[in-house]
Parts: sequence; C-alpha cells; structure tokens
Amino acid sequence: MIEGYKKYLLEGLMYYLRSILFIRPVKKFFTRFIRRVLMHKYYEFKPWNVFLVLNRDVDAMLVHGSRHYIYAWRYEEKPSSLLRCLLRVLGRGVYVDVGAYVGFYTVLVAKHCWEVITFEPNPINLILLRYNIAFHGVGDRVMVVDKAAGDVLGYARFSISSSPSESSLTKYLRNKLRLLNIDVEVVTIDSILESLGIRDVENLVMKVDVEGFGLRVLRGARRSIEKYRPFILFEVHRTLDEEDEIHALKMLKDLGYGFIVVEPRSRSNFIVYAYPREKGCLCCEQA
Repeated sequence: MIEGYKKYLLEGLMYYLRSILFIRPVKKFFTRFIRRVLMHKYYEFKPWNVFLVLNRDVDAMLVHGSRHYIYAWRYEEKPSSLLRCLLRVLGRGVYVDVGAYVGFYTVLVAKHCWEVITFEPNPINLILLRYNIAFHGVGDRVMVVDKAAGDVLGYARFSISSSPSESSLTKYLRNKLRLLNIDVEVVTIDSILESLGIRDVENLVMKVDVEGFGLRVLRGARRSIEKYRPFILFEVHRTLDEEDEIHALKMLKDLGYGFIVVEPRSRSNFIVYAYPREKGCLCCEQA
C-alpha cells in the first residue's frame, strides 16, 4: 500500500513540475539558461570551428561553433513552420533566400522540390553553405549567388563578424564583433531573375535576413515584387537612420502588402511575414 502511495505521489509531483517548468516564460528562461550557462564553454569556441547538429526540419546541418546551439533541434520555430505551410499550400515555385548564412532555409525549401536562388556574400559562410547543399543532395535545385543583393550594381564594403551570421553591409554590426572589411560585388534580385530568364513565376517566396541592408535589397527587387507578388519572410533590424529596415515595410505597404510579426525578439529586431493583400494571408494560423 505504501509503495502505491509513493507511486501516486511521484506522479503528482512530476505533473506539478511539468506544469510549472514548461509554461512559456519559465520554459524560455530554462532554455536560455541551458544554452548560455551549461553550454558556455562550447559557446566560447572559436567561430571558425564547425559543429554537425541535428535539426528536426532538415536532419543535419554544419554550423559554426558560435551558433551551433541555436540550430540544434528546432530553429526559428514559427518562421520555419509558416514557411513549410506556404510550401505545401503553394505546391511548387521559386524561393529566393537573401542572406542564406549556412543554408538552413535553402536546404529546407530545396528538399520540398522548389527551385532555390540563394544569396550569400560572406566567403566563410559560403564554404558551409555549399557543404550543406551537397550534404543533402539538393544541388540540382539550388543556384548559389556568391554576391550581395542590393539596389544598384557595383561593389560595397562588407564587414565580416566574429559571429559569422551577423556579418553586414551596414553599421548594424557592433564594432566589437567586427573582424575585417572586404569588398563584395552587389547585384539586384531583379537583375538575377532576369538574367536567369525567369519571366513567368506562378509562386515566388522570399526570405530576407541581411543585418540592416533589407531596404536596399527590396528596392532592388521592386519590379519582381510588383510582377510576381511574392510572400516574404523579412527579419527587421532597426538602425534608426535613413537605412532603417522599417522603411522597407513602408515600401511594401505602399505596394499593397499586409504584415504579421511572426517572431518578436526586441524593439530593434523582429521577423515579419509580409503577404500581398490580394492573395490573402496564407498560413497565418502558423504565425
């Protein structure tokens, strides 16, 4: 009888702990604690070290040591769920990944048999991007553009960060993370789509994550936006100047787009889902 009471007591205690520990705010606290404290010595590895992490959406990814814990198991859960929903609803199409980093979204979309055009100007990130594409066997569906996307053709000064995913063409990058500057070629999305002979795309989806350079990226894609009316996942980085990516949202609004904030992170950083109003807010239930 006593053993039975112990069993029920233990079950009740476990139920209580699960209820307390996994409510959203506490779960977020414990997740950050595990990542930042218990994994601290791994986080301090040099950023050029590489980890192979398991991810629920793409199986496995090669990621820099400074970012590996973020990609383990789930990465950007709501944005990735929304994107998977769009891929299912739309069926087939072209996906433009601007600021691909190591290619999480590029691989995810290519594995759904979409054609992918992926932009990544950082030569360090490009190595892992190409490895991840080859590792998953999706190279026949992916075109890698090793240039920056912008609003004019030419060259620009690109700052490489000690945290490789934060490298930037703008002053959004904090000085203490800045390692060196290089010159990179700049093209426009409009020019790339036109050079590829893409003139009739039924479904176009874009992801833009360029550390403060998004206004210029979308200016350089204006003709494509007006013609193809893509669904856009856009990570906004506030710079509070004339290049502030909030102006890109104003531009999209003027072009007939609606918005939903998918992942709020801070006042200066959040992910937006922009959709053409005439097509409706597809997959908004995932946001």
